[in-house]
Amino acid sequence: MELSVIVLTCNQRAYTLRLFETLAPYLRQYPSTELILIDNASTDDTIEAVRAMALPHHQIDIIRNERNLGVAAARNIGLQRAKGDFLLILDNDTEVTPHAIRGLIDYMNSNPDCGVSAPALRSPDGDLQMSAKPFPGLGIKVNHLIRRGVVSASEINAMQSPHPLYVIGACQMIRRSALETVGLLDERIFYGPEDADFCMRVAASGFTIDYVPSLSIVHHWQRATSRSPFSRLSLLHFLALIYFYIKHRRLL
Repeated sequence: MELSVIVLTCNQRAYTLRLFETLAPYLRQYPSTELILIDNASTDDTIEAVRAMALPHHQIDIIRNERNLGVAAARNIGLQRAKGDFLLILDNDTEVTPHAIRGLIDYMNSNPDCGVSAPALRSPDGDLQMSAKPFPGLGIKVNHLIRRGVVSASEINAMQSPHPLYVIGACQMIRRSALETVGLLDERIFYGPEDADFCMRVAASGFTIDYVPSLSIVHHWQRATSRSPFSRLSLLHFLALIYFYIKHRRLL
């Protein structure tokens, strides 16, 4: 099997349905594509609505968690289940095109050292998002808190590099051999920066992390921790960052 698509959702029915609508043209062209939905204990009718969709020649493998396991643990369920040579992780608030998906596969076939690739992410209005990243150090995090909207020089440099330190988990095309080499996402990270940790491990194993801005998809970027800086999710994110800094013995 060439491709497995893994989507994670939690209480975002409209976004999830829209993503599957945009996936449908690719599934018509490549009906052997595996499609896996991991639901992190949604309390809306997301699962029922997805099941009611008439996707072309396709059954969606739906896994519903009884509680919210966080990003890493939930995505790992899909990664362990998937059979594809390439594994496409998507946030449910993305919108894709056949050109972007096919382009990433073709790119990785042409670049066998690439372990993880990602396209440019754009807002619905077409604005480019900062999705190719440098190390998520304390300085960058503090800057985002006190100077909202101000982008650091290291972040600009990462967006201009074909091999940034990491690409965010909203859209990552992963080579199976890279996953088998480094293992799954670190489940001790509930929400961010599991994507940075994974890419750093992939790069340390000899693969490259590739940003491919000639391809793009839409991302309805939400930044849950910024909306509620004192929420439980924000606390879990802060604890994950502390663990991440200790794990990598790096703060900046």
